[in-house]
Amino acid sequence: MDTSGFVIGVDGGGSKTLGEVADLHGTTVATAAVGPTNPNVVGVEESVRTLCDLIRHLCDLASCRPGDLQGIALGLAGGGGEKIQEEIREKVTRGLHEAGKLDPPVQVVTDVRIALEGAFGGRAGIGVVAGTGSSIMYKTEQGDVGLIGGWGRILGDEGSGYFIGLEALRAVMRDYDGASNAKALCEALSSRFGLDSRYRIIEAVYRQQFSIPSLAPIILEFASKSDEVSCGILNRAAALLADQVETALSHMGDSSVRVVLTGGLVEHDTSYKPILVSELVHRFPRIRIQAPQFSPVQGAVMMALSQSREERGA
Repeated sequence: MDTSGFVIGVDGGGSKTLGEVADLHGTTVATAAVGPTNPNVVGVEESVRTLCDLIRHLCDLASCRPGDLQGIALGLAGGGGEKIQEEIREKVTRGLHEAGKLDPPVQVVTDVRIALEGAFGGRAGIGVVAGTGSSIMYKTEQGDVGLIGGWGRILGDEGSGYFIGLEALRAVMRDYDGASNAKALCEALSSRFGLDSRYRIIEAVYRQQFSIPSLAPIILEFASKSDEVSCGILNRAAALLADQVETALSHMGDSSVRVVLTGGLVEHDTSYKPILVSELVHRFPRIRIQAPQFSPVQGAVMMALSQSREERGA
């Protein structure tokens, strides 16, 4: 078997992008970081330009040419739609084209997909993403991959930072209406954000595009101090994510299932993480929650290696 050559994996986000070039054994040769490549943030043309520059730079570090690459896997935030995936794939391929060289095979997937691949080392499992948005992605023992949630802040994002921030606002609204007591949250919104009246809240949300997820840290902070309203919000958020995990489990057979928690709300020791873990473990005794085995960019490298093997019929 020919083991010469390299592959590249990329983890592209809205603030930074990581790239890694590896040989066909999966050994890392070089890494590099550049700016954002989320096409919804910087636009398709800028995303493609940055990606091509990154790939060429990684090739220079590995002393190879883009046309020598055996596979390229691009995992992009904002890259979930088939149309935008195809557009980016075609433009990156065209941007890397070299006369007299075969174009390298390029695949474009979401950042959640490469995170799933890295989390379980290419094997089966369920990834729970809880950051500003939320989604559940699973991979079965047969290699089937599915997405649950991920509909965005208007249609979904249950259990996310957006959901938690919106629930905080709703709790404050009910306090203003005299329907419940959320005085601590009202005072926090007033002192920290200047949201000190009914009309100031309405103006901020509807006219000034106030960042609703920016309220999530307050809920996490207050929940760590046993604030009843904040704990209630996190309990509801965890239950909604668990509902989606239940749907994912229906695709996973009857054996034990590994689960990884990712995203800024649950990756580290926040007050939300133990609530979500408790909800999942009590409802689904057959799951095993673990830390990710590999990083998302390494998951992208794994997908590029799999692509290379398929191309070579290995």
